[in-house]
Amino acid sequence: MQEIKILLFIVGSFFGFNQGQIISEKTTVTINPSEKNIFILQENLVSIIQQESDSLSVTSELLEISKTDAKWESEFNEYSKKSIEFYTSEDTKTLNAKLALTYATIEDLVAFGINVNAEGEFSMTNFPKFQIETTDGILNDRYWNFKTDQPFTFTLEPLTSLPEKYKTSVKSLYPVWKTINQQ
Repeated sequence: MQEIKILLFIVGSFFGFNQGQIISEKTTVTINPSEKNIFILQENLVSIIQQESDSLSVTSELLEISKTDAKWESEFNEYSKKSIEFYTSEDTKTLNAKLALTYATIEDLVAFGINVNAEGEFSMTNFPKFQIETTDGILNDRYWNFKTDQPFTFTLEPLTSLPEKYKTSVKSLYPVWKTINQQ
C-alpha cells in the first residue's frame, strides 16, 4: 500500500505544511471517479494549543493557506482544478473549509493513500484511530474498498480518540479567523 502524503483532515498538508497544526474535527470526502472530482468538507477547524508559540504558528499557517495565491503542495501540479474556501458557521461558532479538486488519472489519488487493488477496486488503508465511516465501501481486513465506477463518500473523525491530556488544549480557530479577517 502506498504511503499517504496528504492527510485529509490536516488543512496544511494540501499546502506543503508537513507539520500542519490545523486539524478538522470531522472531514467528509466525496470522490466521483467518472468526473474525476474530489470534494472535501472539513468541519470545525481546530488546533492543539499548549503554549503561546503554538498559537502564533497556527495563526501564521492559517494566514498563509487562506491567501488567494497560496502555493499548493506539488502533488497537485497536474490537477486541473484546485480550490479552497473557508467559511464560518455563526450558530456553532466554527471555522470550516471546502476543498474542490479535479484530478487527471487514478494515480493522482495515491497522495491520499488510495489506489486500485488486484480486484480492480479503489482501496485505502483503514486507520482505526481516524474513525473512518462509510456506507459506500466494504472493510476487508485492513482496507476499505470502493467501486471504481461510482461516486463514494467517507468521513474521518480523528480527534474522537484523542488522549485525555490533549483534549483541554484543543482550541477552535473560529476566533482566530474572526480576528485576522477584521484586519
